Amino acid sequence: MKRFAFRAAAATLALCCFVAVPSLAQDEVAGFYKGKAIQLRVGSEVGGGYDLIGRTIARHMGRHIPGQPNIVVQNVTGGGGLKLLNDLYNVAPKDGTVFGAGISGTPTGALITPGVAKFDPRQFNWLGSAGTETFLVVITDKSPVQTLDQLFKSELIIGATASGSASVDFPLVTNAILGTKFKIVGGYPAAGVVLKLAMPSGEVDGCSVYTLSGLKSQYAREVAQGKIRMLVQWGMEKDPGIPEVPLMPLGKTEADRQLFEVLYARRSYGRPYMLPPGVPTARVEALRNAFAAVFKDSAFIAEADKQKLDLAWISPDTITQLTERVMATPPEVVSRLNALLPGGGQ
Repeated sequence: MKRFAFRAAAATLALCCFVAVPSLAQDEVAGFYKGKAIQLRVGSEVGGGYDLIGRTIARHMGRHIPGQPNIVVQNVTGGGGLKLLNDLYNVAPKDGTVFGAGISGTPTGALITPGVAKFDPRQFNWLGSAGTETFLVVITDKSPVQTLDQLFKSELIIGATASGSASVDFPLVTNAILGTKFKIVGGYPAAGVVLKLAMPSGEVDGCSVYTLSGLKSQYAREVAQGKIRMLVQWGMEKDPGIPEVPLMPLGKTEADRQLFEVLYARRSYGRPYMLPPGVPTARVEALRNAFAAVFKDSAFIAEADKQKLDLAWISPDTITQLTERVMATPPEVVSRLNALLPGGGQ
């Protein structure tokens, strides 16, 4: 009986210790974050779709983090979103007080523009994503090109941001492989600027890459009036919600298809959120749990619905697995793709 009692006591003590470890870790995380302000650095301009989503998440995520810190949003623009990831990887504190909201193309930058991207996406602590994106070429009602067929015959002047971004890479590759006639005008700080200023003024005929969610939340009236039109979808498959908008062809060979799979992988990233490498594990888990909890938060859901934001939680494991697949792309596919991009991918 004494031996049994001793074993039972030992088992109880072990169980208490097992339960106490997560509790202690949570207490330590709460103690670290209490009274602090966390920075959410957004890799796009103020007022754009990524910024709007990031600020909405920031307003609700703090109360799900142990210690309930405030979250302050800072915009880090440049390099088609690559500046943010370079900053997080090389400069930002690695203590869990800074996390990032990247644009869809930034994680593939290390593969496609290794000379510009100073990071390894496999080393980020991914929090997940706020949903996948549907990418579109959007045009005005005055554009000389109004159908996909016309895009292979007549020039379409489109606004874009920087090399390494989808807005430059997508049309460059389709010009080379498919024979589209995009004329790319780069240098805009973000796609939102193209729609807000360059398209209405007639400076360009359209925007090379804009999101369907952005159109729904910010330009629904212009779309309904026909002033902004969806010319073509970018991706491996159509968005079922807009079956009338054609899909950009995927080439004629399996090699073409493999190349487009890498190019369009950023669509699956959607709106990725990440912590720098080296953040303590307990804080990474706390922020992952908080990020996931936001998407079940009734106040967040109500605000997102009011703003017509099409959001969905994507797990960090899904983003991690996607990153591993992208970085395992055969070298010959990467070489071919880089040869089509400015500076041979450098």
